[in-house]
Amino acid sequence: MLNAPWLFERAAVTPDRAALHVDGATLRFGALALRVRHLAAALRARGVRCGDVVAVLLENELRFVEILHALDACGATLLPLNVRLSPRELCFQLGDSGARLLLHGSEALAETAAVTARMAPGVERVSADALDDTTAPIHLEPLAPRAGTAAPLAILYTSGTTGRPRGACLSRDNFLWSAVSASMHLGVHRDDHWLACLPLFHVGGLSILLRGVLCGTSTLLHRRFDADAVNRSIDTERVTHVSLTATMLQRVLEARGGRDAPAHLRCALIGGGPCSREIFERARARRFPIALTYGLTEAASQVATRPACEEGGPDAGLTPLLGTELRIVDARGAPVPTGVEGEIWVKSPSVMSGYIREPEGEGTSLRDGWLRTGDMGALDAEGRLRVFDRRSDLIISGGENVYPAEVEAALREHPAIADVGVTGVDDDEYGRRPAAWWVPRPGADAPSARELRAFCRERLAGYKVPLAFYRATSLPRNAAGKLQRHRLLEMQHDDHGANE
Repeated sequence: MLNAPWLFERAAVTPDRAALHVDGATLRFGALALRVRHLAAALRARGVRCGDVVAVLLENELRFVEILHALDACGATLLPLNVRLSPRELCFQLGDSGARLLLHGSEALAETAAVTARMAPGVERVSADALDDTTAPIHLEPLAPRAGTAAPLAILYTSGTTGRPRGACLSRDNFLWSAVSASMHLGVHRDDHWLACLPLFHVGGLSILLRGVLCGTSTLLHRRFDADAVNRSIDTERVTHVSLTATMLQRVLEARGGRDAPAHLRCALIGGGPCSREIFERARARRFPIALTYGLTEAASQVATRPACEEGGPDAGLTPLLGTELRIVDARGAPVPTGVEGEIWVKSPSVMSGYIREPEGEGTSLRDGWLRTGDMGALDAEGRLRVFDRRSDLIISGGENVYPAEVEAALREHPAIADVGVTGVDDDEYGRRPAAWWVPRPGADAPSARELRAFCRERLAGYKVPLAFYRATSLPRNAAGKLQRHRLLEMQHDDHGANE
């Protein structure tokens, strides 16, 4: 099962077990595998060969799932594209990855793909619907050539909060180890039914699909995140697991009102950034089984997770997954004592081989097998991880470290604030000072900057209190719900942002 296409092996073992629920229909592993065999044959007829990079511009839909497994069968590499990117941004990823084929969806995505293809010479653009030839002959022998090749299963581009995004090369072994270690950490049952509403071009969404095939469990696929739809599925479709960011969880709770989560929901995996105490406690009060996790695209998803069955608040440590080693280091890369903060380094069979086209040298992302994450954290005496923030987001104010996530967590406790983002601004006296952009909660009286400053002083040291507060109608987040702090400064003089 390790070298053959995973879906075909799964279908041979449990052909009648439900694999995918999408658009009101249920596909079993055997039926899904047959569709994928035809699609793989159609791709090979178009010239797709082992090692080719094929870009996919699709929303969360059945055809995306089929293409994922068909490319695995062809020995080709999947390049899932963020549907919210501009043609220029997409063109960069096509050129950087060496993609030769761009498969796209209909309507708006077709237009985006057309513009992108005109900017990317040598890339063939094909509608994913044009591959629906179920009469194509199936030749099984050439459909499992990946064993022994260096071609990654997928190239996933990081969000690129600073500079251009970089493509993480993730192998089958990376995803396999991620699925096995996550399943051993959280537990796996035959009746697991995982709701996938994260975008499939995100490592969290993609991992759900692959874990389902490897473990033989079913996946409920939502085309996009919608809080009301998530609540309906949790209540009526016996969802046992759901993956969300903290922002998504907040929206689910708000849409849910006072209703408790049903007993069949066994795990709400919350990642993609810090979860505030206020959201965490609200979720626990509504009987959501919260499992906080720290993960990375470069490590094929989860790195350290606290299962829902373990006690502790949002600040409690996270346990590394099986086979994962963690190290906290100083600016020179030397390990620091227990409890001392520093940069988080990760070593695991799930860690990528590297970024595509990354030059060799001292500044590379991997050092002796250790992934230099750029995130800041500390380990306790039991080896559990506390994550503070990204090093690139760290604000050094008058020689003191200010973590934006900590300031955001404090401000989220204010009853009039629905969302908040913090980043550093230049200051003549201290070098940098934190500044906050906040979104008011509907129907609440908007506090003044003086009131917010006083609110922060009750909860934070003086040097952590924001220098300025900017009211906004919304905050810049990427498709996975992560706050894009580098874009907050662009909002300072926008019409919808005002310094109070």
